[in-house]
Amino acid sequence: MDLHIETLGHGPAVLWIHGYTMDSTLWRPIWDLLPGFRHVGIDLPGHGGSGPLNPDETLPGLAARIAGIARAQRARRVVALSFGSCLALELAMADPGGVERLVLAAPTIAGASPAAGVADREMQLSLLHRMAGPGPHMTRLWMTSPPDIFRGSECHPELRARLCRVIDDHRWSEMRTGAMRTLTAHVHTDQALGRISAATLALIGDQDMPAFAANASRLAVVIPDCGVLTVPQAGHLCLLERPDKVAGALRAHLAAG
Repeated sequence: MDLHIETLGHGPAVLWIHGYTMDSTLWRPIWDLLPGFRHVGIDLPGHGGSGPLNPDETLPGLAARIAGIARAQRARRVVALSFGSCLALELAMADPGGVERLVLAAPTIAGASPAAGVADREMQLSLLHRMAGPGPHMTRLWMTSPPDIFRGSECHPELRARLCRVIDDHRWSEMRTGAMRTLTAHVHTDQALGRISAATLALIGDQDMPAFAANASRLAVVIPDCGVLTVPQAGHLCLLERPDKVAGALRAHLAAG
């Protein structure tokens, strides 16, 4: 099944890739702060309006599918959050000429050490799904801290409510098929990351987990043109938590060149 996309606005196209268990509807508040662009949000497989994640889907394979959408939409600017940034990195490595401007929020690097507590939470989710199937109980467990993936949303009730609604609708089929294990088995080496030619901006909330701050620092070293911006009063989901604090930097970065 084709990947579902949401679009808004007019101007140079920007491709947006969301995080795990989310969908492209969550981008609307920040899109509203970035007029002058045509925003193209992809729902990843198993998320939102897209079909299920194929159990043998690989990171390079999915990135190639996303590259096809980017070419069709003439989107040479890419913004990604958390797990979505792992796909954006793969996209920029595989097609260096296809991505000109890259924004990676809470950057995730394939094969890097996960944040503390994430592996345990994934095991708990798998067990709960086996016992009770999909539903709001999965959302409650997934959004519980630690790990602090969603802690920053506790200060933003409207955002947290929207996240709950989206994650409540997540089908969690990857828990049954094990598809995420195949997708996340890939490894990004420093040599491969160094092939990225896009002007890159890594965003990290000042309250995010240390593993993601370490990823941002690593990217700043290995990607030839990569800056890091710390977002004040923000956690892991900095683009969603503080769109007001990041819109200006995103506009400047995406409009340059």
